[in-house]
Amino acid sequence: MTNVEKLAKILKEELIPELDENLEEMMDIIDSGDCSKDDKDELKYLEEMKAYFDEVELDIENNNLTEEDALDILEVLEEMRLDKE
Repeated sequence: MTNVEKLAKILKEELIPELDENLEEMMDIIDSGDCSKDDKDELKYLEEMKAYFDEVELDIENNNLTEEDALDILEVLEEMRLDKE
């Protein structure tokens, strides 16, 4: 499996669904009116991340992502995963 294929699979099966879920949770917090500045900042960060990965997904679909770029993104995702644990 190529790096682009690995990245596409991770985006489709893990990352984007998780981002969507987190965005929905943050929107519920914001909509409740019981949110802090940190909550608003978190929402903005998640929206920016979602937009970036939607763009990456589009690049994959249009064959505009190199193996090297895919590897770089995979490495960053792995670092994020390790930081989360």
